[in-house]
Amino acid sequence: MKIPPPALVLSFALGFVTPDLARAQELQAEATPPFDRAALEAEFARTMSGARLVGLFTETGTPEGTPPKPDSYTIGKVEKVEGNKWRFEVIIEYSGMSIPIPLLIDVEWAGDTPIITLTDRKIPMFGTFTARVMVFRDQYVGIWMGSDHGGQMYGIVVRAAVPPPKEEDKGGSIHWPSFRGKDARGQAEGFATAAIWDVETGQNVRWKTPIAGLAHSSPVIWGDRIFVTSAVRLEGPAELRVGLYGDIAPVEDEGEQAFITLCLDKATGEILWEEVAWEGLPKFKRHTKGSFAASTPATDGEHVVSFFGTEGLYAYDMDGALLWQKDLGDLDSGYFRIPVAQWGFASSPIIHDGQVIVQCDVMQGAFLAMFDVATGEEVWRTARDDYPTWSTPTVDVREGRSQVLVNGYKHMGGYDLATGAELWRIGGGGDVPVPTPIVAHDLVYLMSAHGRSAPIFAIDALATGELTGDAEAVTWSQNRGANYMQTPIVVGDYLYGCRDNGVLTCFDARTGEKLYSERVSGGGTGFTASSVAADGKLYLTSEEGVIHVMKLGPEFELLAQNDMGEECMATPAISEGVLYWRTRRHLVAIADSASGDE
Repeated sequence: MKIPPPALVLSFALGFVTPDLARAQELQAEATPPFDRAALEAEFARTMSGARLVGLFTETGTPEGTPPKPDSYTIGKVEKVEGNKWRFEVIIEYSGMSIPIPLLIDVEWAGDTPIITLTDRKIPMFGTFTARVMVFRDQYVGIWMGSDHGGQMYGIVVRAAVPPPKEEDKGGSIHWPSFRGKDARGQAEGFATAAIWDVETGQNVRWKTPIAGLAHSSPVIWGDRIFVTSAVRLEGPAELRVGLYGDIAPVEDEGEQAFITLCLDKATGEILWEEVAWEGLPKFKRHTKGSFAASTPATDGEHVVSFFGTEGLYAYDMDGALLWQKDLGDLDSGYFRIPVAQWGFASSPIIHDGQVIVQCDVMQGAFLAMFDVATGEEVWRTARDDYPTWSTPTVDVREGRSQVLVNGYKHMGGYDLATGAELWRIGGGGDVPVPTPIVAHDLVYLMSAHGRSAPIFAIDALATGELTGDAEAVTWSQNRGANYMQTPIVVGDYLYGCRDNGVLTCFDARTGEKLYSERVSGGGTGFTASSVAADGKLYLTSEEGVIHVMKLGPEFELLAQNDMGEECMATPAISEGVLYWRTRRHLVAIADSASGDE
């Protein structure tokens, strides 16, 4: 039999088969109903959000007859970002652990069927993988490939049982997990708090524990434990100069330091454990009003994370065992206009949903980064073009967006929580940004001062793109009057800001209308610690250690003044009606003895 040459076969196919094939395709298209992609995507999001994938997987290279292995994935929220990009909050069960991992994943469509698509994608802790997984109704099937192995996977999609609600921490009244409490709100409700106390006589003082070293970091609380950090000078006491002055020079020749994390019993003040994270001569200096332990630790009830700038990021378990540590490089925080003015790192870590987030705006190589709190593995890192910032980031999660909010000089704004991608930005702040962003009434409040500007911005939490002060997303703003050092606070309808000279200003939080602006002290004293609120009272801490107790509301009213007996630069914490102040040499617990919460 004579075999026709390939060209003849090809021409035959083109000449005689193509019309039939084309007609078949036309008939198929006519028989296929049109797909409503938007409706399919909405259904996919509903199906996958809160679902559990339960099935089996195989591995190539295993002996014949090897049975498939059980496979399980719990999915949190699933939402479309843009185009074919989707955000999956995945909890992977691995070696007895439940590990939450945020992923940005491509979802392609074959008609009415979504195909989850990963190509050489790095999964934190697990490696690099490629996968194609088709989901149809209540079943899934697909293939997966790692660097040197792979296989098939299949199973069913079941709606995860709704877990019983956790015992509510009403108003943030029990846990105080990071700087200024949850989301930097600075509030703890549900318990009476003291308005008057006397440290010298012991009136309303529950306990007072000496703490070695110099630290401006705040205490953090989880359950019955308090965590603090400190920097202990190995040869003699550290210098601290408080007050209102303009000297930008750092402290010279301080010698070696020990950077420590301590855990105390919340009820008694007893020190339960103390761990030295680092010991030696710090690479960079600090300001005369600063501290090498200025970053507040963070806890989620399972981990404690302490940050000492250039000298490292450290994670412990609740009993003080070191889990991991990371060197994040040279973190030189100083005045960018005069680089020899080294002031010391102060931005604090926060923990959200199993991830540690740090903002490292420094002289060179500024960045925002996320790490796995259990392992320290980097999840993402985003470069920032900004000068040193002493602000702590804030996480805001709402319908349609999960973001990390940051302050800055050239770049204030929001970043996608899962990927670190920039969502929005605004510039024009003060050139030494310190206050932490806060969120209330669907607005992001940003303040900064120093230099020519001291603006206040109230920005729509769903803002996008590059903003200017007159953008529609800027609900209100003021060019002057922002805090320099202190993070503002919103309680109910009112925004309160205390400047470093002790002038307290109250605004309508929604409109920006100024309701009052009054000095809380006689002048001459500085205010660095941020305010906190509880039980209808606002607590303002002066650097000399005098606590000014104000009545919350649209009218200025001073209720009491209480002297702690020594300098106080740290923002207090509140838990179950007890206020905890880190003073120059002590941690002090203040409680209203008449409240019955002993």
